[in-house]
Amino acid sequence: MLGLRASGSQVPIAARCAYARLLTLPGAESCPPTISSSSSSSAPSATTTAAATTTAAAAAPKAATLSNSASAATPLPRPRHHLQAPKSSISGPWGGVRLLSSTSEAPKRKGKAPPRPKDELLKEAKHHDVPVRRKAVRGLGKHRDDGQAIEAIAHALGDEDVAVQLAAQYALGKVAEKGDERVVKATLEKTASTCEWTRIAALSTLADVTEPFGHATRGTPLDLEVDAAVKRCLKDEDWGVRRAAIDTTAKRAEPNSSEAIEAARALLQDQMGTVRESAIKAIAALVPTGSREAVDWIAPRLDDWHESVRRAAVVCIAKIAARGDQHAIELEKTACNDRSWIVRKAATDSLAKTASVDDLASLRKLATMLEDFDPLPRMAAIYGIAELCGVGHRKAIKLAEARLEHRDAGTRQACVQLLEKIATQDMTEIVRKVQERLEDEDEHVRDSAYYALEAIKKTAPERRRWISDLPDLGDLDRLGFESSDDEEEGQ
Repeated sequence: MLGLRASGSQVPIAARCAYARLLTLPGAESCPPTISSSSSSSAPSATTTAAATTTAAAAAPKAATLSNSASAATPLPRPRHHLQAPKSSISGPWGGVRLLSSTSEAPKRKGKAPPRPKDELLKEAKHHDVPVRRKAVRGLGKHRDDGQAIEAIAHALGDEDVAVQLAAQYALGKVAEKGDERVVKATLEKTASTCEWTRIAALSTLADVTEPFGHATRGTPLDLEVDAAVKRCLKDEDWGVRRAAIDTTAKRAEPNSSEAIEAARALLQDQMGTVRESAIKAIAALVPTGSREAVDWIAPRLDDWHESVRRAAVVCIAKIAARGDQHAIELEKTACNDRSWIVRKAATDSLAKTASVDDLASLRKLATMLEDFDPLPRMAAIYGIAELCGVGHRKAIKLAEARLEHRDAGTRQACVQLLEKIATQDMTEIVRKVQERLEDEDEHVRDSAYYALEAIKKTAPERRRWISDLPDLGDLDRLGFESSDDEEEGQ
């Protein structure tokens, strides 16, 4: 088939159809085939003609033949795999060829589009369709310092759909500077709404559009009205409003404010678990580091029936306590035995943050968490020990080595992964034992052993701190709220 020309040879129909299909593939039209007819000045060689005839006959021995005149009238293209792409072309993902001009450049990223007309957005903010209202409210946030836009966005805080309310909360933070009286006043009015969802949205927005304690905009008559409204909502009949109120209080209050702390302590006994959880977080945000009495206020919540409350309690104890605080460490060790894996994982993280590097009792407790039947507490133990002890810590390495033949495959894998992070290339016995795990009955252990050996061989024999490569997911409550909206920002 290579170099086939239509000049006197009988070509099967199947071969011609195969060549025709090549033209339908992506990029084939970008490189036109060489045309040759019977009137060409040079005739094909006997070798080429014979090879083409033999190959075509093998592909379709029973196909009908074409006349010489038809072959000459309709020349054949070259096979696609012999087309040479020009220097200014690149290969596509399916093997096609896409031509580029010699002066072409990479496409530039579009900049932010200008704001849409305000009148159009004001009209769409009252549309019956939720996505239209949401997009219009966010668009109004681009009309900076516009009174009509501020009023329309504040009105959207009372929308029947929570997506529009969240869009309004976002837009109010963009439409004017933080602390702007028009924005604060319009939002404050919504805290008196008869709808609990509107009150929740207004309280959350007040936390975003007002400055922290000590700013010049604080202490004004309007700001005092905000304080009074938030304080009133702490005793609201709706638990969602109470939760939003304590969150806003913690964000706006003076550090170590006795009034705000007492309000949070009162809500530790709230009937709703989510309110108790927010009260714990508020105390941790308000009290100074090392406050023993704050730890004692939170400690009873480690026995709460709601697992999210217990998790918040152990996390906030680690946030408040100073490193090496034995009282906090004992509470965290107890929480490591919780019935919920969510709490055990949080307790393992907290213990690694509070314990000191020479605290062998805490290190042993972290090592026992490598034996947890759930993978996430085991992962927390791996990263906790590595961050606490660092590379080359002999005791941590011994604790992991002792569990390399544990009956549970998850524990064996966890120990291999821990050694990958803290063992060094001069530890020949550790290298040998990790090599033995290459023959483990569990495929996950074998895979981890392979990568661990690669890492250990590259780790120099020295003591140093190990830094985690995991992202910080500490503020999960607001995850996604401030994410960019490509469909709106890019248009």
